[in-house]
Amino acid sequence: MKDLEQILMAEIISSLNESGFIESDKKAAADKNNINESYVAQSKQFDLKTELLSEKNKSAHQGLMDNYVETLNKVSAKLDAVDRKASNLNHSAFRQLKVDEAYNLNAAFLHGLFFQNISDLNSTITMDSLSFMRLERDFGSFDMWQKDFLACAAANRNGWAITGYSTMLRRYINTFIDLHSQNCMVGLHPIVVVDCWEHSYYRDYLSDRASYVIAMMKELNWNVIEQRIKVADKIHEALK
Repeated sequence: MKDLEQILMAEIISSLNESGFIESDKKAAADKNNINESYVAQSKQFDLKTELLSEKNKSAHQGLMDNYVETLNKVSAKLDAVDRKASNLNHSAFRQLKVDEAYNLNAAFLHGLFFQNISDLNSTITMDSLSFMRLERDFGSFDMWQKDFLACAAANRNGWAITGYSTMLRRYINTFIDLHSQNCMVGLHPIVVVDCWEHSYYRDYLSDRASYVIAMMKELNWNVIEQRIKVADKIHEALK
């Protein structure tokens, strides 16, 4: 299990450093009994080339992610000073901060994952790629993966459609997250992420979410997805 934890941590840190999306800023503990949770997330600026989203949409969406990152940093700082002894399940500052941390952390990173894996004007997937082979293996065919992914996008309320590697099932699965932190599967490593909140498409597609999701899938960045698949393969091997 330690090997798996080490692999996961190394790959996560490497991925985040390469993307420039987060910068860890753990504070040195002045007191050994003091728990320091503070970290600083840094929002990356994405240059989306796609014409399937308007410039106003792209600009507003980037600003939204920036806001989630800013809020996450504020929550992180407050967690350092919160009274843990007063924590309880009915009402406590610690509980609310932890709820807000999950919501804003997921919001920030899911947006980053989404922006990274869309807007490839030369989107191409080959039959000998890991991405194609893994999806075909676990869904029966690449076409069935697409149909199942679209069904997840349609079933989702405001939230996210996701293809991920499940460490519980040890295979790829499509799922969705409502809002940013509801109906999250445990042990899921995200591979393909599409934003299904109304703010991501209403300006350009009105209520036609299906056309928007299909448009995003037409320009998936399979080079990015392939790298995520390689990480998932390492996780899979560690679980054997």
